[in-house]
Amino acid sequence: MVIKPVSKKTTTNKPVSKGTRSGTHNLKDASSDVNLQQIIDVQAKQIQDMEKMIQSLDAEVKEIKKLVKSNVKTMSAPVKPKPKVHAKDTVKTIGSTAKGKISDVKAASKPVIEGLVEIPQEISDRINALTAKKVVTQTQLGKEADLTQKKIHEIASRKVKDLHQDVINRLITVIKKYEAR
Repeated sequence: MVIKPVSKKTTTNKPVSKGTRSGTHNLKDASSDVNLQQIIDVQAKQIQDMEKMIQSLDAEVKEIKKLVKSNVKTMSAPVKPKPKVHAKDTVKTIGSTAKGKISDVKAASKPVIEGLVEIPQEISDRINALTAKKVVTQTQLGKEADLTQKKIHEIASRKVKDLHQDVINRLITVIKKYEAR
């Protein structure tokens, strides 16, 4: 049995020319080229106009940003105290309770520019006295006042100068509760 070797040359298909074009085709091509060139010119002009408009809008946006930065301070919504719900009244799952507390802690720890009040010196002293006597921990205070332990620590160490009045009232209520014990 004889095996013929396969040639490694690949054949390429050459385009077959259809001959020369007639004169009418050349006229149509020339007129379509002129029309295409006119369309391209019109679109180029439209693009230039749009670029000018974009530049002017960018300049206006920059001016507005400058005005906003200088005149208006960022404001966030004030934290509303959540009414306390007793365990006897409702039955909650552990997951829903944990989710609710996390959102409350985040909401309470956000800075609120409007309605800030300077924290009285006595609050820091009272927190430090309670924690020194080991009556309560900063974590327990934070949980009952709907604040983070970090925020309570910052208040006790006087790193935070201002707080919202509602937060201060909640904290004072919790401190009085533990001082009464």
